[in-house]
Formats: sequence, C-alpha cells, structure tokens
Amino acid sequence: MPDILSLNSLYADICVTYATLSIIFFVLSRSEPFTFKGAHWKRIVFGVVAGFTALYLRNNRLVLVDDLSFSFEMLPMILVTFFGGWLSGLCSFIVAFLFSGMFTLNNLFIAIILCTLFTFRVWQRRKHRELYITIILVGIFRLALVSGIHGIDVPWSELLFYQVIAAGCMILCYHALNYKEMYMSKVFTIRVKAATDELTQINNRASIDYWLAQRQVQREACGLILLDIDNFKHVNDTLGHLAGDRVLIEVGRLLRHLTRNDDFAGRYGGEEFLVMTSNYDPDTLLAIAERIRKEVEDCLIILEDGRELKVTVSLGVSLYLPGMIIRKSLKLADLSLYEAKRQGKNRVVGSSILTLAALGDKRPPSRYP
Repeated sequence: MPDILSLNSLYADICVTYATLSIIFFVLSRSEPFTFKGAHWKRIVFGVVAGFTALYLRNNRLVLVDDLSFSFEMLPMILVTFFGGWLSGLCSFIVAFLFSGMFTLNNLFIAIILCTLFTFRVWQRRKHRELYITIILVGIFRLALVSGIHGIDVPWSELLFYQVIAAGCMILCYHALNYKEMYMSKVFTIRVKAATDELTQINNRASIDYWLAQRQVQREACGLILLDIDNFKHVNDTLGHLAGDRVLIEVGRLLRHLTRNDDFAGRYGGEEFLVMTSNYDPDTLLAIAERIRKEVEDCLIILEDGRELKVTVSLGVSLYLPGMIIRKSLKLADLSLYEAKRQGKNRVVGSSILTLAALGDKRPPSRYP
C-alpha cells in the first residue's frame, strides 16, 4: 500500500487541513465575522494561506504519472471557495499553480473543479447539498480522468479508499468551519447588542463608560461634545412618548451619519447624547458641534401619524486631557451644556478648558475634514 494511505500520513494531512484553515478563519474573525462579503484583504489572506497549505499537502502524494497525482491539496482550495468566495478560491489556486509546476494535468483538473464552483457561486447558496454534490463530482471526475490514461497500472482499491478518506476530511472540515462561522456570528451579535442602545441603535451608556475608561487608562486626549434635545419633555407631554422615541431615533441616526470611524457617539441617558472625537483642536470641536446643531435643526421628523416635527439641540463642548479625572471632563461639558440652555437653547457653548488643548499634544492634531 502506498505511503499516502498509511494512517500516520492520512491523520497528519487531516490535522494540517483542519488546523490551518480553522486558525486563519478565527484570526480573520477577531474584529468582525469573516464572510465572503468581508474585506478583500481578508479573503485574499484566507486564499493565500489555503494555497500554501495545498502546497504542503502535495508533498504527501501518490504519483500516477509525471503531472498527475492524488493528494489532499485540492481540499483547502475547495473549502476556502465555499467560505471566502471566488476571491479566496482564486488566490489559493494561483499560489498552488505558481509553485507546483504551473501547466500540469493536476493543476488543469483543479482549475476545472474551481471554475465549476465559481460558475455556480457555491458561497452564496452554501448548503450541505452543494458540498456533497461537489465531493461526488470531484470523485467521479478524478477516477474518470485516471481511467482515461493508458499505460499506467491503476491501484483502484487504494484510490477508492483514498477518495472515501478525502471526502470524510472535507466533510469534517466543512462542518467545523460552518459551526465556527455560526458561533462567531452569534458572538458578535451578542456583543453588538450589549453595546448598543436598543431604541436609537447607537452606543449605549455602558459602551460610553468603557470607551472613556480606555481613554483615561491610555492617557489619550479627546474632545467631548454633550448634547441635549431642547424641550424634549414638552414633546413627550403634548405628542406622546412614541413621538419622543421617534425624535431620539432621528437624532441617533444623524449622529451615526456625522461621526467618523475613529470617533464615537452614544446615548448618554434620556435625551442626552455624547460625541467623543480623537481630534481635540478647539476650533475643530466647535465646528463639529455647530454642524451637529445645524443638521438637527434642519431635520424634518415625520411622525407615525404623518405629522411633521422639528427639534433643536443644545451642546456643551469640553476636553479630556491626560492626567485629568474623566468625570471632571464630563462635568465641564455638562456645565457648558447648562450654559447653552441658559442662553436660550439651540446653541453651542465651549468650556474654558478648550484653551488648554495644547496640553494634550503628543503630536500635532489633524484637521477634521
């Protein structure tokens, strides 16, 4: 019996296939669940790792003719196509193609299989049925290819046994990755729900507290903009709580739209919201606050009964500087907000601490676009 069919060799190939794909899948899912719709660079990395895994698996093979052999090298390519889409599958094939003799009968066979998977877009309609059909077709096609080559002594019993083991390996790895994908998706769903305000769908108070604590631990200066919806109690009392909820939802939507990726917006409590920016330049902070004020003022809110409503917000602007107590920074923002209310509402008031912004300069602050 060929060495490829020894228990040690089969076990090693199965372990390498599963462990490599499982680990890279987990690594690529650290910030968000890895899917075929994810970032291009993640899908490329997934494919490249699968390509080098295929090259490693090719070392343990049963050579039938010079450019045709049996090994597990196709398995990682097929699996990454199912989970990472055509881009992952193509990248894995390119890597294996470039380092395995290029234009060989083996590579031609793999290309045909992958092109078939690409044509049917198996990653979009991924079901167990598609996997089993793929396994059956690969086995039939492979054995048919071998039987069509004249002049070689085909070890049929060994090849059939190998096909069964390869199919079992693919099924095992597929279901393991499928389970991992579902698990990671649930983890991130729970994480998002735990950090998101249910009504406004922006960050909740717990998330705000965590973000502020991280800033204090890392001693990183940041801008703080505290805003409060003007006359919100009057809206609730005259139009009802459903109208009040609609107002909160619209303000939350505007804040999501107006903040950058490296900034942070959350519902601080009741009708109060907090925006935190990595930029702490006073002029920039006041400009951001003014833009928020203007966007809310211009927003026309349509209530469920068709009535139209407009609201305004008052904003207090402050800073957190390294060495400060974060509660003190929030207190200064709250005092500025109170002053904006006292002056007539629908306005921005900056704290006196803005004059000390230079104390937070570890590097020149970038301008807000």
